[in-house]
Amino acid sequence: MFEDVEKIVLSGEDFPIKCDILVLEKIQNKYGELGSFENGISGFTPKVDENGEEVRNDEGLLIGTYGMPNLEMLNDALVWFVKEGMEIEKERGKEYPEITNNALLRKVDWHPRDLGNRLHEEFTRCFVRKNETTA
Repeated sequence: MFEDVEKIVLSGEDFPIKCDILVLEKIQNKYGELGSFENGISGFTPKVDENGEEVRNDEGLLIGTYGMPNLEMLNDALVWFVKEGMEIEKERGKEYPEITNNALLRKVDWHPRDLGNRLHEEFTRCFVRKNETTA
């Protein structure tokens, strides 16, 4: 049915996280292009040429710099990923107390770059092809 749900520890407490097609829809509805969101949570700023076009290297990869992630995107990603993880776990019979978005965000004890890296890892898992055992 579902693959394993990953966990994230916030203030010593385990929370399930999951990025799937339902979360991608929320991202697209709020932020438009998924690539821009990915750059935002990872803190990546693509280099642009004089025509405003993104610059790529010989392998076709974007060239740019890393800085602080977009905090609004980071907060949305954390809330959406955790809420989806909880929903999946509840469907499997696990109980979780209700938590508000702000209460969840107040538990964040990670540096924004580290949190961005962890959430980016979960975001990219969504694009990995699933095998027959998780279909």
